[in-house]
Amino acid sequence: MTKTIALLILGVSVVMAANNAKIYGAKCGECHGMDGKDTSIAGKAIAGGTGALAKLTGYKNGTYGGAQKEIMQGNVTSLSDEELKAVAEYVDTLK
Repeated sequence: MTKTIALLILGVSVVMAANNAKIYGAKCGECHGMDGKDTSIAGKAIAGGTGALAKLTGYKNGTYGGAQKEIMQGNVTSLSDEELKAVAEYVDTLK
């Protein structure tokens, strides 16, 4: 029973990680690269960074960002809070 539960949790985790990567790829990959190592308009990569959820939320509500604020806001405005969290979780795994 314990093995079954562990496998179920692992399976759900794999599916969630794939979904997070899919959303990231659709909204972020073109500019930041799928590995997060491409430099953005701000001149820095996002891989290895911290605080992705706070930054993405700030972009969405207009309280965060410099030169790239308008571009980022346009990309994240259509994302739900759950999708923002999924993207942030994916970004936080990039090293």
